[in-house]
Amino acid sequence: MKRSYYTLWLPTLITSIMVVALFWAMHIFLHHNLAEMIQAHKHSQELTKKIEKMVSSTLNATFLGNEKGFLKTVELSNQIHDDILLIKKDNMYDTDSLFRSYEQLYKKLISAVSYTSENRLGDAKVALEEVESYSNNLEMQMSGLNNYFSQREKEVERTLFIIMILSGGLLVFIALFNGFYLIPRQVIRPLEEFAEALKGSEEKYRIVADWTYDWEYWLDVDKSIAYISPSVERITGYTPNEFMQNPSLLVDIIHPDDTPNWSKHVSEAHLPNRPEEDAQEVEFRVVRKDGAIIFVDHICRPVYTHDGIYMGVRVANRDITQKVAILDELKEKNRLLDTLATTDGLSALFNRRYFDEALIKEVEYARRTANALALVMCDIDYFKLYNDTYGHQEGDKVIKQVSDVLKATFSRTIDVVARYGGEEFVILLQATPPAEACKLVELARENIVKLGIKHKGSKVAPFVTMSFGVVSCVPDVLSNGDRLLTQSDKALYQSKKNGRNCTTLLEC
Repeated sequence: MKRSYYTLWLPTLITSIMVVALFWAMHIFLHHNLAEMIQAHKHSQELTKKIEKMVSSTLNATFLGNEKGFLKTVELSNQIHDDILLIKKDNMYDTDSLFRSYEQLYKKLISAVSYTSENRLGDAKVALEEVESYSNNLEMQMSGLNNYFSQREKEVERTLFIIMILSGGLLVFIALFNGFYLIPRQVIRPLEEFAEALKGSEEKYRIVADWTYDWEYWLDVDKSIAYISPSVERITGYTPNEFMQNPSLLVDIIHPDDTPNWSKHVSEAHLPNRPEEDAQEVEFRVVRKDGAIIFVDHICRPVYTHDGIYMGVRVANRDITQKVAILDELKEKNRLLDTLATTDGLSALFNRRYFDEALIKEVEYARRTANALALVMCDIDYFKLYNDTYGHQEGDKVIKQVSDVLKATFSRTIDVVARYGGEEFVILLQATPPAEACKLVELARENIVKLGIKHKGSKVAPFVTMSFGVVSCVPDVLSNGDRLLTQSDKALYQSKKNGRNCTTLLEC
């Protein structure tokens, strides 16, 4: 656009300056010459009058004998002489000839005066006749001089008029050239093309903005809504006009539980001193017009002009309700997978894998905190005979019932109860001294007896019983999970050796 501006005005400006300068120079030159010619013309007219007056004064002085007339003649003669010298020699008019004619006239006048004074009337008459001839000749030359100056004045005026006409015509041509060619081509056509391009850009912007699937809006510097996309109605149920008429609706639709989080976000993100590329994101819930609750992902960034002037905040809101539902479902599935990976399917207790990992962590924690760690290993007495007598399905039921008792007895969140394999179980009791561990174990053993599950094949009692082996200590450098397992297994073996359905406590 800047190039078109210079292309349009620079030639016009230069040409106009040149025309004005030329006209001004010619005007000064011609005006000066015209002034000189007018002055010379004026001198020539005055010179004619002086010559006529001098001739008249000389004749009067001659025939009337007026000496003052002679003095006047001399004075006029000197003035005529000076006036002729003031008329400079011109290329077209020779003032020397005029000067010579005047000298001859002056000489003949002097001769006529002299002859008259000497009473030589005949000679005086001849001299006067010559004076008349020279006077006529000089008068003709003066008339020619006046005509010459008049003609030159007309030529100068004509030249000045022609220059004015040419200058005016040139300026008119420039005006017509600019109006009908240069301006339409360099200004109007680019403006029309720019308008078409702008219209196309606006249409593209409208399509991009209005047809975006997300809910977008632009908050002006004064927090008023400068623009809001039509998709807001799809997401919130409210029309763009409702938001334009009530800008506070942007806050009113936010779920009450998420309002503090939104206020914190606005105080930190909706600021004019943030970099333009610094986009801030927050998630919150929105209460739709129909009362439904949706989840929205809100991203905002400040808007600046090319000059760095703050223009407000540009916001994009995306409906992530379905995404949140999918994530919640995935979390639940992951939780179930974790449960399946760490839980025994039959007993609903932790499995062997989970126990092995927990044993390492609990030993390390007990060693670091200098707390007592108890490990209990137990199994159902004569369980193989129970399966042989009642079948494996009934055996599975016994495992479930026993697992429920163990879980209910060792119910602290820090307790780990796991199925070690078959009818064997292990229990980790963090921060539990030996006496307290034995007390809990005995309680579990008694509760299993109270179940009264018939067991004809048992050599201990006519019902299901369990044997327990317990170790409890503060682990040291030498104590590790394998040693605790070995010691608890020895304790369990000792309980079986002591007749089963009992508890044995060993040191680490």
